[in-house]
Amino acid sequence: MELDQRRLQSGAIVPIVAVLSNPKSTTNVEGIDKVRKVVSDSANVVHFEMDGLDSIDEALSLFAKASPALLVINGGDGTTGLVLSSLLYRNPFSVIPPIAILPGGKTNMTAADLGARGCPEKMLRRLLKIVKEGALQDRMTIRNLIELDIGDGSEAKVGTFFGTAGIVKGIHWCREHAYSKGMPNTLAHIWSLLTLLGAALGVGAQRDLLASAPMTLSPKGEATIDGRYTVVIATTLEKLLFGLRPYGRAGAGGLGFSAVGTGRKTVIKAFAGLLTGAFGAKDIGGVAHGRGDEILIDGSDPVTLDGEMFSPLPGKPMRLKANRSLTFVRL
Repeated sequence: MELDQRRLQSGAIVPIVAVLSNPKSTTNVEGIDKVRKVVSDSANVVHFEMDGLDSIDEALSLFAKASPALLVINGGDGTTGLVLSSLLYRNPFSVIPPIAILPGGKTNMTAADLGARGCPEKMLRRLLKIVKEGALQDRMTIRNLIELDIGDGSEAKVGTFFGTAGIVKGIHWCREHAYSKGMPNTLAHIWSLLTLLGAALGVGAQRDLLASAPMTLSPKGEATIDGRYTVVIATTLEKLLFGLRPYGRAGAGGLGFSAVGTGRKTVIKAFAGLLTGAFGAKDIGGVAHGRGDEILIDGSDPVTLDGEMFSPLPGKPMRLKANRSLTFVRL
């Protein structure tokens, strides 16, 4: 799709804002016309609607010619990860502009962590107001990014949230049993969380849902961790769904990680730690957590990065690195 050059108003006071939309992302399927209306009503906004995921590089190359003050990604977590990957590995900008993310997908975890909660068109209006008022600098924040190397020789995947063990099984369960019923996102997430918690405690019809195969975690510079786990996560976000912070906060590095062992007592202690804020700040029996910039994960369980699923290759540990960052805009 071609960039609408007519919207680049020569000599305009308001800086250019570039919006990259995935019209096939869940929320955008029904709401993209509202985003188009905001773009149409706004001066100095250039809008590129993806024809497919392979058009991301084309869009960014066109945007680079316009030197925007702000790059807005309107899509879900998967779309966001692909755009960030393009910026890291095939960057066309002389200076990468700050990035804002609209909640155009289903879960929108990265957008929510940056304060973008609500309808994409309303968030876009807020962003345009911030740019017009010259307040963009005050909203900028740095976020590290996860680079996931699955060991197949392909380009590393980029995102902000990694999970395995019960996380992957929980995502599948949520999609098959909650999303498929047309539930609102928040209700679907609450139902799924309660179901998974019951499974971890060994109660309910889904009590056999969780528990990984044997897995080895090797944080760089720290002791190796072996075992079977209910949940394993690694993230560069500050808060996850429901404002939870289930990761280590002590130590250096952009990647917070945790591994919750199996067993009812361990899960109860971990969940209590989440509710009280002790998780990641204090030692909890059966729970490993910390911070770092790199971790190897060797196991047979499927993994997820921002909702996209990957299967490990036999004999090849997955490597997570989080030593690169970009500038984002917090709402």
